[in-house]
Amino acid sequence: MNRGIEMYLIDIRLKGDQVTEDQLTAHRQWFSRHFEAGDLLIVGPSKSRAQSGLILARQMAHKDLDQIITEDAFYPAGADYLVNEFEAKLVADQIKGDA
Repeated sequence: MNRGIEMYLIDIRLKGDQVTEDQLTAHRQWFSRHFEAGDLLIVGPSKSRAQSGLILARQMAHKDLDQIITEDAFYPAGADYLVNEFEAKLVADQIKGDA
């Protein structure tokens, strides 16, 4: 069997009473910068839980992912980052692209 694709699933849960427009703008700039750099592969708000979002990140050293997370505007405000490292065994062609 082929080796899977290792990646991280990050569930970010914000503290609703601490969210400011400036933080939200900085958060969007943060994930856009890391998306453009190829660190974050899929980013979006949760439709099931208010004040939260999901990120699919490429495989990297855990310390590098920790560094990326600490750069987020919501990190100092005490947002929860639930990080799950996993190995995707089945990936749809639409997601794999030409790779």
